[in-house]
Amino acid sequence: MERRDLEIFLTLADELHFGRTAERLHVSQARVSQTVKQLERRIGASLFERTSRRVQLTTIGGSCSTTYAPATS
Repeated sequence: MERRDLEIFLTLADELHFGRTAERLHVSQARVSQTVKQLERRIGASLFERTSRRVQLTTIGGSCSTTYAPATS
């Protein structure tokens, strides 16, 4: 996993908003979305539950967030 991909995942886990994540990291919303989809394909499970109104971590997403957060500190 690339460091930037991990940074995008952890920022989205913190913000729970694609637009704010993109803004905070100075990337496009499409980049955030593509990165999350790629990570989900690699893992084989959804990391986030997404609706048109909200983004929420799944159980697996929460576990990954807890596991990888110290790696970026």
